[in-house]
Amino acid sequence: MKARQAQLVEPFKVEVREVDLPAPAANQILVECEVSAISAGTELAVYTGTHQWLKDPNMPDWKFPFRPGYSAAGRVVAVGSDIKDWVPGQRVSYPGNHASHELLTIGHERGRLWKMPDSLAYEKAALACISRYGFGGVLRAGLTLGRSVSVLGLGIIGQFALRCALAAGCHPVIGIDSVVMRREAAKAAGASHVIDPSAGDAKTMLGEFLGSRGTEIVVDATGVPQAVPTAMSLACDAGQVIVVGSPRGLAQNVNFYDDLHRRYIEVCGAHGNMLFEPSHFRLNGYWDINKAQNWLLAALASGRLSTDKLVTHAIKPEGLGDAYEGLLKKKEEYLGVTVKWR
Repeated sequence: MKARQAQLVEPFKVEVREVDLPAPAANQILVECEVSAISAGTELAVYTGTHQWLKDPNMPDWKFPFRPGYSAAGRVVAVGSDIKDWVPGQRVSYPGNHASHELLTIGHERGRLWKMPDSLAYEKAALACISRYGFGGVLRAGLTLGRSVSVLGLGIIGQFALRCALAAGCHPVIGIDSVVMRREAAKAAGASHVIDPSAGDAKTMLGEFLGSRGTEIVVDATGVPQAVPTAMSLACDAGQVIVVGSPRGLAQNVNFYDDLHRRYIEVCGAHGNMLFEPSHFRLNGYWDINKAQNWLLAALASGRLSTDKLVTHAIKPEGLGDAYEGLLKKKEEYLGVTVKWR
């Protein structure tokens, strides 16, 4: 059958190509996409040619031409002969590329799918896989009810980190970003307070709001390694710093004695894919990727996980290049972007 696929053929060049897909093999499921969603950090890193894996010979899938995207929603069209638990017509969330149709191989990392709640719209379900990367900050912190949280960086991952913290009962929850539109989106989601770090010293402003030194949890969602020392400075003594944005590069000027060791701070990585790994079960035993995605879908359906002011643009596939440029250069206008395939 014919399918349309978005491809990054080289840095700063996007094409939507028509390809032939075979019938599903015995262990495959064919899914037709309704909506996919852009994960700006990862996709812009590939779009600009700066993603570290593009030059890693051990990562053969991360080379141009590259198929971007990992969060989509649609319906099952056909199933292979070995598939027993899925039938055509079911509405599903899955880690899909930007494509009209996709073959999911069961047992492969990308061969996962989750049934959508009946009341959940495709536009929200398309965000579910992306949301896991923000949710990872909450899971990594452990007990969250009533704990104070500040989120540094309010792009799509930071927004979901903040919104998941709210859904998990954290209080107060503070968003920190220099972009007005992102701060307004955080307030619309229910943030207790927002801070513009370009207007003064973020540590001082945070302390003034709290009436104390720092929050118990700081989620760094900037993707900038130099921001990690800043995130550490925003944590209270014995606080946690959870890094959910992928910090591509090297941090400098970290005073490990005064800023970490002496203050009893814990700094943790929380990449969303660790929910695939057995080591995560030892850290937070009852959470795995299936439980996480099913919780996120239910929370999106119920409204517990807010999407207010999160999606700023809903585009056609042919608009992907313009969307990447907007996300890169027009941060006051672009936040969440979804792609409509039907």
